Amino acid sequence: MKRLLAVTLSTTLLVACNDPNQAASNTSADTASATTTTSSSSNSLTAEQAREYARDAYIFVYPLVLNYRTMYSQAIKGDAAFGKWLHLGTSTPADTDIVTPNIDTPYSYAWVDLRSEPWVVTLPEIEAQRYYTSQWDDLWAYVIDNPGSLNDGNGGGSFMLVAPDWQGETPEGIKRVIRGESQFLGTLTRTQLIGGQDDMPNVEKIQQAYKLQPLSEFLGQPAPAPAPAIDWPAWTEGDEKTDQFWRYADFLLPFTSPNADDAAEYNKLKALGIGTGEPFDFSALDPSIQDAMRAGVQDALAEFQKAGNDPTLDSGTLFGSRERIGTDYLKRTLGVVLGIFGNANEQAVYFSIPLDSNDQPLDASKNNYSVTFPAGQIPPVKYFWSFTMYKLPQRWLVENPINRYSLSSTTPGVKSNDDGSLTIYFQHESPGPDKESNWLPSPDGPFWIVLRNYGPDKAIISGDYPKPKPVPVPAAK
Repeated sequence: MKRLLAVTLSTTLLVACNDPNQAASNTSADTASATTTTSSSSNSLTAEQAREYARDAYIFVYPLVLNYRTMYSQAIKGDAAFGKWLHLGTSTPADTDIVTPNIDTPYSYAWVDLRSEPWVVTLPEIEAQRYYTSQWDDLWAYVIDNPGSLNDGNGGGSFMLVAPDWQGETPEGIKRVIRGESQFLGTLTRTQLIGGQDDMPNVEKIQQAYKLQPLSEFLGQPAPAPAPAIDWPAWTEGDEKTDQFWRYADFLLPFTSPNADDAAEYNKLKALGIGTGEPFDFSALDPSIQDAMRAGVQDALAEFQKAGNDPTLDSGTLFGSRERIGTDYLKRTLGVVLGIFGNANEQAVYFSIPLDSNDQPLDASKNNYSVTFPAGQIPPVKYFWSFTMYKLPQRWLVENPINRYSLSSTTPGVKSNDDGSLTIYFQHESPGPDKESNWLPSPDGPFWIVLRNYGPDKAIISGDYPKPKPVPVPAAK
């Protein structure tokens, strides 16, 4: 199944950005007014300033735009809808809408529109040994909560999702209130698949028991008046690398609640003509400013590339709440680039492994690779660990003759060595019948591995447990 894939702002601007009705009116505002506003906002900028501001602004709002890409596909386009679950099985190489997919915990996606009233998510009671979590993110890609095994146990319960400015009492039957910084929230709810595909019927039964309800329905009360209709801009694949990126950012900002810590970034956006309260028109900018902004985007993309290939990268710094990530916008955005809807490190720690033990990029057209965990030194986790293989540059799953896309502590047949150590093989061709049970097939070219650790021990969270480095051996030709 396809995966859908430095000047303080004025009080007036902050209020406008927090008005959920403003966005609907913005989409039908007069184009001439937009041209005037865009031009006047950027006339005082030099090309050098525009390039710098565009680079910083692109990094700042990238999560907003890429989350819209996902929300558009899953809750807006076609027969998709807010408050509607999309339950998935395990991914295959044909699923290309989400980069770096996790195939060990089948996903359940949903989005809620909180403009008119809160929503309630209810989780069922499940067996003690299975891991599940209902991760909720706002449009900024902050992980705002994780009802489920680690935070609440496996007994189930109901949790209320509210808009940034919601005020009210918590109703009876609600375990806690979940609040983000946008009027729309999305979930990637994970349900562990134990052992293999034979367990999928059990996963599906749990998925079908997940429930989303407007608060009025949960309480058995009349529904409030609906929020104004929105003229959603259609998403075209690849728009995040074109001039259209800024149009999406300008459209989405009114649906967020600006934080004072981000004032400098909002001011850069405003200087470029974005987030002024009038629709943004890139074509109205002076050509030199247009070129400078395009150069700024390329500068940002180069930063993404460099940071993503840093072997010391710690996923725990990429995903989490505002309290954890703060104003490190590059890291927050890098989480979206490398694995949108990645989870907070107390839930799972992801070891991105782009380089081998010689600090060279992984490339199976040149080498075979292996990782050996000494006896007693496999990843210390409460639930399970898993290696997943991705081809580059797409970071998609890899087609292979044994249809194995990940290898985990629950994969049937994985064998330890005679001394109690465990060796995993990463290569394009089979390592031989006696080793094939521990083989994770690679493409015949560049690849990237992620080691996911669920319910990680404090040694993994703190970084004391070392990230494994694949050892290369020249591939036979």
